[in-house]
Amino acid sequence: MTDGQGRLQLRRRPRPQPNRKLAKREARWFYFFIAPWLIGFIFFGLWPIAASFGLAFSDYDLGGWPSFVGLDNFEKMVDPVQGPVLAKAIRNTLFIALTVVPLQLALGLGLAVLLSQNVRGMPIFRTAFYLPSVVAGVASIVVWIWILGSDGLLNQGLELLGIDGPVWLRDPATVKLGVIIVMVWGGTGAMMLIFLAGLQGLPSELLDAAAVDGAGPLRRFWHVKLPLLTPQLFFNLVIGLASGLGVFTETYVISTDPGSGAPANESLTLVMYIYRQLLRNLQAGYASAVAWVFTAAVALLTALQFWSSRRWVHYEYEN
Repeated sequence: MTDGQGRLQLRRRPRPQPNRKLAKREARWFYFFIAPWLIGFIFFGLWPIAASFGLAFSDYDLGGWPSFVGLDNFEKMVDPVQGPVLAKAIRNTLFIALTVVPLQLALGLGLAVLLSQNVRGMPIFRTAFYLPSVVAGVASIVVWIWILGSDGLLNQGLELLGIDGPVWLRDPATVKLGVIIVMVWGGTGAMMLIFLAGLQGLPSELLDAAAVDGAGPLRRFWHVKLPLLTPQLFFNLVIGLASGLGVFTETYVISTDPGSGAPANESLTLVMYIYRQLLRNLQAGYASAVAWVFTAAVALLTALQFWSSRRWVHYEYEN
């Protein structure tokens, strides 16, 4: 549009006014559809969390009303009775987690590299290696109990080689090794899938440029592929450590008396210790205190991982 002197003038269109009636109706429907989840989260998530925090400062045996005891539950963690058992559970948990996670990362990455090759029938192999991750946990553990039994499949194979195998899950010296085997077998497939997705999304131009520059397969993997896979590596590390520190199902089922930590508390983990104090000893207050300390430790460890990731995780590459 022009003015009287032939100059162009731009007329702004009026900004459309929001339909408040429609917005309110959409908001009502929004809250209507999320109400089941919201109610479930409040009663089965938020409320138990808040209640456990209060119980951490109380004496409560799952009967009657809690009585406030201040920091007594936290002091009990280092007393001569509970202190050594809790320390044993912490050592077992750290040993299992710090052994399982590196093995899962290494095996998952190695399998992903092998399964990323363009070979006929590769989907079948990928499914086979991922399948243990979707099998029901207790069912797979029961199978491993049979394999690692005194007359199990593993010991029968060792007997053919002239080796007298141990009673893997009943010997205090080898029970944690059996737990590690079960966890590595069941958790490596999920990490492999994450690494495989990352490998398939790598920019081909960088790999081609490295090949043109004379880099062999090993150098291309170490200097090109692995730095670009650091986001997947970081994700698997965070999830793997949280799962490893929270190990419960494997040690619970493997124990001679489920939930006892037998033999000789060698399969006693921190989560199982909390379970035993809550449901066997009926010390809900003390169990809540240990659970909150454990939660704070895992949160701190996760925060340290995110802080350190700024130095070694590469989310982008420059063209």
